[in-house]
Amino acid sequence: MKYAEARGLIESGDLIAFSHRGWGSWYDLKIQAVRAFTRSEFAHVGTAWVVGGRVFVIEAVMPKVRIYPLSKMGEFYLLPMGVQMSETALEFALEKVGEGYSQRDAICSFFRLPNKDDRWQCAELARDIAMIDGVTLGNSATPTSVVHAALKRGASLIFVE
Repeated sequence: MKYAEARGLIESGDLIAFSHRGWGSWYDLKIQAVRAFTRSEFAHVGTAWVVGGRVFVIEAVMPKVRIYPLSKMGEFYLLPMGVQMSETALEFALEKVGEGYSQRDAICSFFRLPNKDDRWQCAELARDIAMIDGVTLGNSATPTSVVHAALKRGASLIFVE
């Protein structure tokens, strides 16, 4: 589905997933290393936020949690969660903007849950935001485990280019 068609389907609180396949840069190699260590089909996840007629993703990336226009991110998978993000969940997410990203936690997430500190990795942040609205996205914090938990609860996986 083209982004222009998908844009109107996206709601705040929906899960956005990315399956990074590049190998051409240092960044690509780091992403592929995380995918290998975590055995993840998906390289990254974030939470959609629709505001002022725009669609953003709230995500944990190097070096910190940020808000970024979804239209600038290229191909992704949309997983409609069927639950409108509450003010409480949004407040939580916005409080995390600017906090640090933990590459170590991202790599170690296959083996254990991330530390409870002020550093985040993408799946941990998306999972914790959803949990505030009663959406359980599993007990693991890898992008693939979060996507699979969303699929188990009935979300569909829509490829958007």
